[in-house]
Order: sequence, then structure tokens, then C-alpha cells
Amino acid sequence: MDISDRLISHIKFKELKLKHIKFIIFLLVIISGQVFSQTQFQEFIQHLYQLPTVEEKNTAIDSFMTYARTVGIPFVEGEKANFIYRGSCTSAAIAGDFNGWTPTNTKMTNISGTNFFFRTETFETNARLDYKLVINNSDWILDPENPNRISGGFGPNSELAMPEYVQPWEIVYNPAIEHGERTNITVQSSIVGRSYGVSIYLPPSYNIETSKKYPTVYFQDGGEYITLGSAVNVIDNIINSTKICEVIAVFVTPNNRGEEYAFDLRHQYAEFFATELVPEIDSKFRTSKQAIDRLVIGDSYGGNISGLISYTYPEVFGNCGLHSPAFQPNDYEVYNLIVNGEKKNINYVGTWGTYEGLDANVKSFRDAILDKGYSFEWASYPEGHSWGLWRATTDMFLE
Repeated sequence: MDISDRLISHIKFKELKLKHIKFIIFLLVIISGQVFSQTQFQEFIQHLYQLPTVEEKNTAIDSFMTYARTVGIPFVEGEKANFIYRGSCTSAAIAGDFNGWTPTNTKMTNISGTNFFFRTETFETNARLDYKLVINNSDWILDPENPNRISGGFGPNSELAMPEYVQPWEIVYNPAIEHGERTNITVQSSIVGRSYGVSIYLPPSYNIETSKKYPTVYFQDGGEYITLGSAVNVIDNIINSTKICEVIAVFVTPNNRGEEYAFDLRHQYAEFFATELVPEIDSKFRTSKQAIDRLVIGDSYGGNISGLISYTYPEVFGNCGLHSPAFQPNDYEVYNLIVNGEKKNINYVGTWGTYEGLDANVKSFRDAILDKGYSFEWASYPEGHSWGLWRATTDMFLE
């Protein structure tokens, strides 16, 4: 069944007045066998403005919404994403990755006399962005017409995935493959004066090949890398597909990530990580003790502390993974330490989004350390500062 047939099946012609048939013919002409092209949503909007009565406008909107829901909302046409809201309110706006979560300049337009609001934005065809609708300047809601949502550190957001974006297969739990096991421990730090919850992932062969030693991956924000980043699923899947060798993964949950990753306790936390946590893990599990076989990964401030840990203790961590590293704290301390300090034996890997405010800074970091002779595998994508980006690129870090 083509698109025209699907639209017709939604419209009960016998209930339409003759004056509405013209609009239906208009829709059929512009979508005959095709999804709306780049300008046709605007043609629909122009048609609405030309209708003389509120009744006709609402009937046209009803018909369009019935069709749009079968295609998906936001209603995407090439590089155009048409955000739509229908509800009783005085104003509607969009806040998301693409505007720094500031809805002030992204007000939606209302068709006078109706409860239909819209706004069109242009994005790369492989962009993936988080957003919310802001109703009456204060009520931040998920898009009720969009079932696609993604969890973040501050709760769920609606997700806009443009046509060429590829959803990450590796984040999905696969019941048909072998899975690693997790065990939880608590590690006490005399340096920081706190205890830390740590979840350890042991690969499928760990209890079979009892003499084998494994590379180790350490995650900052460990609980969130598991729950929001689907890291355990990622590791299971890419081990099964032989993209990486088997690894032990160490997920460390902070007590106060601001203090420990960026501010007053950052140096104590780095010392704990390298001189207390790693020896504890090495004593309890069969890990390779070579720096080249250890990777420390972090997101945002977690990237900041991962950079500090690896640079300060390169004899412990020979690899550093930076998910959208937020280097701003302490006047870009970690950035300057790595860029201006002596070159050390560390391999870097990093990803970030072009819709992040830190895009220019991370590009500058990339260029500077490549000039310095470091190995830095990197990729940037038209996305924001989001777990949607980080969970989809953890496989790249591990590979």
C-alpha cells in the first residue's frame, strides 16, 4: 500500500463537506507515492493560512495529523525537521541540544484560532538530538507525538533522529549470546576519606580460562555507564562479534562527582584511583598489570578527571577515553597540563558532538595533542552533550 492509499484509508469521505474535498485532493497531489519533500510542509502551512474559517483549518489539521502520525513526528523532510504540538496553551517552544536548551529564540508558531503550533529547523541528515517542548514558558514536557525517548542524567528527553542516523545495535541486550558476569564490591579510600561502590564485569571465559590475564577498562560515572550508557550490553556484544578481545570492566560510582572530577578533591581522587583502586582490583581479579592494557573512560567532567588521572599516572593508565570532555574547571587545568606539559606515553580516543558548547575547545585539544605527537583516534557527530552520543560510541573506545 503506497502513501496515498494509506492517507485515503484514514479519511472518511462521507463525513466531509464538499468544501473539504479540495484540501484532500491537495494532500494527495503533493504526496502521491512520495514522502513530503523539503518544501511541502510549508505548502501545507500556506494552505492553512488561505482557508477562510477556523472550522476548515481544524479539519485540514485533523487530516494532516492523521497522516503525519503514520510517518513520524517531528515530521522530517530531508534536512528539515518540522516540530508539531497540538494542545491548549498560550505559547509553545522547543529546547534541546541544538539551542543549548534555551527556548527563548525557538518559539513555535500558532495557526490563529487553532491549537496547532509548529516550527521548522534544519539539521544534518545524520543528526541525533535530544529535546523537550516548553509550554506556556514554564512547563517542560516530552513531545506527546513522539514515542522515541532517551534517558539522560536529568531524566528522559524526546529524541529526534534524522533519516541517515543509524541507531547503535550494540547497546541492545542479545539473549542469544554469552554474557559476562558482574560482581559488586566496596573500595575504601584513605586518601579521599570515602568509600566507593564498584561494579566489576568479568567476561564469559573468566571462570573457564583460569590462568588468563585480561585488559581492564575503568569507567567514571560507573552506574550511569551501565544504566544510561548500556555499557555492559556493548561489551557483551562486541566481544561476541570479535571486535575486541575479552576485557574486565570496572565501573566506579562517585560520591560527589563535581568535587571529585573537577574541583576540590580532584587530585586526591586521581591519587585514589591510581594508587588504591587499581591495586585493589589487581589483587582480586586476574588483570594485566601493564599500562598499555588499561583504559580509563569518562564523560563530561568524567573526561576531565580521566585526562588528569592518565596524565598524572601514565605508568598505570596507558589509554584514555574522552566522551565530550569538559575541561573548563580550574581555568582549563587538565587541558593545559596535557597540551603544554611534557609528552607522555598515553594513547587517546575521543568523541564529541558538534552541537555541544565545548566543540571548539575539544577540536583545539585534538589539534594540539596531534601536533605534539600523541595518538588520538577521534570522531565528532551532529549531536549534543548526551548519553545518546556516548552510549553509541563506547564501542569505538574499546575497539
